[in-house]
Amino acid sequence: MPRLHTRLGGVEVEAWTVPDDGEPVRARHALGLEPEPGRAAPGYRPFPLGAAWGEAWSTTWFRIRGTVEPGHAGPIDLVLDLGWFDHSVGGHCEGLVFTPDGTIVKGLHPRQSDIRLRGHGADLVEADGSFVLYVEAAANPLLLGLPPFVVTEHGEKGAQEPFEQFRLRRAEIAAFSPEIHALCCDLDVAGGLAAELSADEPRHWRLLRAIEEALDVYDEADAEASAGRARAILAPVLATPAHASAHRITAVGHAHMDTAWLWPLRETVRKLARTVSNALALLDADPGLVYTMSAAQHFSWLEEHYPELFARVRRYVEQGRFVPVGGMWVEADGVIPTGESMVRQLTYGKRYFLSRFGREPREMWLPDSFGYSGALPQMARRAGSRWFLTQKISWNDTTVFPHHSFWWEGIDGTRVFTHFPPAETYAAEVTARELHHAVATFKDKAIASHSLLPYGYGDGGGGPTREMAERLRRFADLEGAPRVISRTPAEFFEEAESELREAGALEPVYRGELYLELHRGTLTSQAAMKRHNRRCESLLRAAEYLSAAASALRGAPYPREDLDEIWRTVLLHQFHDILPGTSISWVHREARDTYQAVEERLHDLIKRAGAALGDEQAGGGLPPFTTPARPGAAPAVVEVADGEDGATVLDDGLLRVVVDGGGHVVSLLDLRGGREVVPPGRRLNELQLFRDEPVRWDAWDVDRHVLRHPRALDDVTSRRVVRSGPDAGVEVVRRTGASTITLTMWLRAGTGRFETECAVDWQERERLLKVAVPVRVLARTARFETQYGYVERPLVTNTATEEAMFEAAMHRYVHVDDGDFGLAIVNDTMYGADARADGDSTVVRLSLLRGARFPDPRADLGTHTFRWAVLPGADVPAAVEAAYAFNAPDLAGLPAPLVRLELLTGHALVDWVKQADDGSGDLVVRVYETRGGRASARLRCHEELGARAVVWETDLLERELGADEDLPVALGPAGERRPVGEARLDLGPFQVATLRIATHASLKEDVQ
Repeated sequence: MPRLHTRLGGVEVEAWTVPDDGEPVRARHALGLEPEPGRAAPGYRPFPLGAAWGEAWSTTWFRIRGTVEPGHAGPIDLVLDLGWFDHSVGGHCEGLVFTPDGTIVKGLHPRQSDIRLRGHGADLVEADGSFVLYVEAAANPLLLGLPPFVVTEHGEKGAQEPFEQFRLRRAEIAAFSPEIHALCCDLDVAGGLAAELSADEPRHWRLLRAIEEALDVYDEADAEASAGRARAILAPVLATPAHASAHRITAVGHAHMDTAWLWPLRETVRKLARTVSNALALLDADPGLVYTMSAAQHFSWLEEHYPELFARVRRYVEQGRFVPVGGMWVEADGVIPTGESMVRQLTYGKRYFLSRFGREPREMWLPDSFGYSGALPQMARRAGSRWFLTQKISWNDTTVFPHHSFWWEGIDGTRVFTHFPPAETYAAEVTARELHHAVATFKDKAIASHSLLPYGYGDGGGGPTREMAERLRRFADLEGAPRVISRTPAEFFEEAESELREAGALEPVYRGELYLELHRGTLTSQAAMKRHNRRCESLLRAAEYLSAAASALRGAPYPREDLDEIWRTVLLHQFHDILPGTSISWVHREARDTYQAVEERLHDLIKRAGAALGDEQAGGGLPPFTTPARPGAAPAVVEVADGEDGATVLDDGLLRVVVDGGGHVVSLLDLRGGREVVPPGRRLNELQLFRDEPVRWDAWDVDRHVLRHPRALDDVTSRRVVRSGPDAGVEVVRRTGASTITLTMWLRAGTGRFETECAVDWQERERLLKVAVPVRVLARTARFETQYGYVERPLVTNTATEEAMFEAAMHRYVHVDDGDFGLAIVNDTMYGADARADGDSTVVRLSLLRGARFPDPRADLGTHTFRWAVLPGADVPAAVEAAYAFNAPDLAGLPAPLVRLELLTGHALVDWVKQADDGSGDLVVRVYETRGGRASARLRCHEELGARAVVWETDLLERELGADEDLPVALGPAGERRPVGEARLDLGPFQVATLRIATHASLKEDVQ
């Protein structure tokens, strides 16, 4: 329809490219309203149409002046083309439009290229017809295009690779025709619907005939009037109502916004302004629309950088039309963060929404994470959420998930109502094809008739468009299509959950983790992200515990503001394209620097707390902060002897290790029971290299065929015996290509632990490095640690689903046993592993490094360190406690424990100790059951606190538990307070309990 916009005249364009380091300036600086110290003053110069603008990642400000001549009654637009491709919305150049006083008008992208100057509520034109607008244009390079992946240096700031600049192709004043636009939308819906209907259906042919007649009537020479006549022909077929049994779809405006991905964090801040301003314009124009946005971090960025937009958002939140969803700080990775990190994602997110809007989202909203831990249902429910949403499982490469609306039951037995939008996208455009796909795909038709459709351009932002809104109106009640309604996610979830409950015995339940059969490489890519995240989590645990101890025992100030700031930084970097290692090099470079600064701050907080406590308090601590004592009967030193054929034998009376002349472990004998760990003919600690060239998703995937062809690294550059105090080991240096790998294998005297330190100078591309740990344990499953428990995964591949778990997530340990003998492998850095049965043995391979080339062509190059240890004879409690100790920072002078558990039955432990978030000075203690069984324990406090301590159980946000809550409690009746000395905990499988302990005198009356 070439007459949608009719040119009325040209405009005068001037441009100023931001100099210096190319980083953006504030709008008020670019507009000459408020100079920014240290930045060059804007110098606008004439800019000709068709000229190139902007090096990669630079910003150019355009000043556009024009005059709207009198005499035209309809809407008038300024139409721009900054040089867009007709695809990849949010994936290349974008713009944000301002008035001269700094007011944001809207964002620009390939599907939002016009600015309403006058008409339909807009008035940007002065009385004399003149106008001035500014456009902040971002020259973001197209990194994900056609074909999808190319190796490029443009993912780094200041890259020298040649960059084809964008060109200003169009800048003109044009008349907009609402009637022709409406005809376009009518034809789009009618044609799209006809294409989805079978040729056997009368409706298909009636739509086609109406379209044909409408096109016959339309006359380019008399476009406006003939468009009206064509619409009149289409009106009857677009007014036929949907069938009574038609599927119902709740459509919510959305722009799944990646906090960082193919752009740095600073660009996401600007993307938010562009997207939110467009969403607000749609809400202004259409009172029936609803828009959703997740991630408290995104709202916080708006509040900080674009307060005027945030104020407008707040008004629509109050009306229930701009809906905060998800309740998390960011849309985090669903498997890598530790349990406490996921708790803080929810507590920091929900508290932000409550403080700013007085509202608490009741759903977890994670459409695009790369798998979902089986601990999430419990965490969601204990944080006050009722529902869970994702669609990523539709990306499975092997099996089709059996449900779209179902009860997801976590590893502890907690259930949460879960929905997968059957349109199988989080960035729908409300097309007939998407709606038809949603109905055809929906797995639960027999008992459910509702689904959700998040629509709007996502990933890089953009959000809904007026065309999507027009389709939504036309599909509201239309024969041959599902009924589409605009309402809030909560309204959908309430109705869909109620409908599912009515199914009774037919209610579908899915138990355990939601394993994504794709993107398995994210567990290993960008190893530095994983190392820093693990280290920060461990340091945070120590810092919060010691700070709480210093405050409770010595009255030292609790560093709440420091800890909050650090937590928000760590949570931000757990976003599902940062921590998993799938962003551009710019993102990861900045992240490494940020992590380093955070770790230094945490070390400083730990030192300050230690100084406040003083050495006289030394004598205990919590399992994560201390190394288990060495058995008194163990020898004081590891004996070293020469074996056959140049082998070295290490022996401490508990374990005997034989390292052959080639530097491989050929025997690991548990002397306590005479059990040999290494299977005959196998080698423990064998480094294996694989060709790793994913078919499509480079940094994301490890393809199944990769693991079939290992190449053992046998070359030995050097080999020597090393000693450290009572410990002894063997250091082996190997080379592959340009890379050097140093393994130092230690027998730690008296610990029952065989430990390996691995230092790698990694220079490989498109290669995967693993270390194999074969163990003589016949098991059908292996236990991979996850948040607050473990996931039991098959070691055999009898089914396609079992085979698809060929690479899976672990946290700090993997455990196997055969009923008589157990063994654990603990680590301090890694998250990816594979484990398979091999005859009467099990082979566990830990993934160390990859060499992906997109989106960061230099991913993982450089030096890395890893540690792992084998613990023969360990059961799950021993594995858990060893994993805590193995990951703990080295600390001295720890206080006697503030809180500990005196176990009566089973096994549970104190996972976290901190001060309450409300500043009351109360202690908050998180405990959980570790074995997947049941546990009972007495709660014990430090002697200086015990006599005056009162304890009660709370939710994760440290609020009183509701009496009607259907979750199990550990302390008895919800809300009941009791002296700590009388507190007994009864925990179910993997149950998490949050305990609040008050020590101040005001609560003594409550006890009496």
